[in-house]
Amino acid sequence: MTRIALVPGESLRPRMAGIGIRYAEFARRLPRPGLEVVVVTNGDPADARAVPGMPDDVRPFARGELRRLLADCDAVVTQGQLANHVVLEMADVPVAVDLYDPWLLENLHYAPHLGVGLYRNDRASWIRQLSRGDFFLCSSAEQRHYYLGFLTALGRVNPRRLAVDPTLERLIAAVPFGVSQELPPHRPYLPARAPGERRILFGGLYDWYDPWPLLRAVERLDRPAWTVIVVRNPNAATTPQLTWNAVEAWCRERGFWEGRVQPIDWVPEDRRYDLLRDVDLLVALHRPGLETSLSLRTRFLEAFAVGCPVIATEGGVISGLLREQPAGWVVAPDDAEGVARALVEALDHEPSAERRHAARALAARFEWERVLEPLVAFCRAPAVDETKDEFADPPAAPPPPPPARTPPRLSRWLARWTAGT
Repeated sequence: MTRIALVPGESLRPRMAGIGIRYAEFARRLPRPGLEVVVVTNGDPADARAVPGMPDDVRPFARGELRRLLADCDAVVTQGQLANHVVLEMADVPVAVDLYDPWLLENLHYAPHLGVGLYRNDRASWIRQLSRGDFFLCSSAEQRHYYLGFLTALGRVNPRRLAVDPTLERLIAAVPFGVSQELPPHRPYLPARAPGERRILFGGLYDWYDPWPLLRAVERLDRPAWTVIVVRNPNAATTPQLTWNAVEAWCRERGFWEGRVQPIDWVPEDRRYDLLRDVDLLVALHRPGLETSLSLRTRFLEAFAVGCPVIATEGGVISGLLREQPAGWVVAPDDAEGVARALVEALDHEPSAERRHAARALAARFEWERVLEPLVAFCRAPAVDETKDEFADPPAAPPPPPPARTPPRLSRWLARWTAGT
């Protein structure tokens, strides 16, 4: 039986963000087609074992020890900064590098506040990983075209590769986030509603999102029974909280904080569908930009799965899907009036059966068994790309240390992983 090691950049634990959840789902589902799975975590293995459905074989990450740690594995699927160590230490083992989360582009939003040290580190990491990986995962056709340009520049799209793989489907494939075909029974997660309360979920306030049109729309409409729910980041120690802090200050000035705008802690991974079933609407808005164009918003896919209607900003994959299926509303960037109109239509009436059906139809496109097919194919017959040594440019030198004005905790985190690149 083929044994696959999963090495995500995020620690696996009961409360984790999207990448952690993605790899927990990989660990649960890859055994179904006959693969054996080993989970490697850079956190406490006991925390990973506490995640429902994890395999028995959970190992602690150890930089410099991966060859020994994974000697019994036939291939590795890895992501984030830990992928640097995998491609360096496991050069003769097939490695799938997961590019679903375009974290270099996300982190560019922090450059005005943190300087360019983080960008230099991320760029060097991408060059190393795209130069040395054997198979690559992405989220969508849009992302695939973007990464193919990167791979071409690095010599990974070359005459020998094209001769045996003219479509490059065995080099890079879209493996988006998936949804479960059968959802668990609903267990209410939020407290009981107040009389007449309508709940709007925004979710995590990452700095590339734009909550302001929603907040201005709610203020303008002045519906006291409407509650906006925002969710604290589970990795606040290593993720700048500029937008969260600004939203909290704005809400406190107006008396909205912990009233009309309710902050809650990050939801345990196995209760995320319950949260979506407890709200009336998901609203996740963004500004125009490259990150928006290339990201597939996981929270929308899971909302579709439970039939929860959504409001999205024009641009990116999700708004394109909503143009095909009327599962929600698409508004222009920074259009508080458009958001207000959509809120009234969504919350003053029960969502139509047509919208709920459209949402579930979109979710059906992303069932895990379907989206995992390219990864399963690689794992069943993992192979090193023999053309990379002949054509790939050598990885860039290690990046310089981050600038002095990087917050101390983030600086320590960067130094920890930069040391191994």
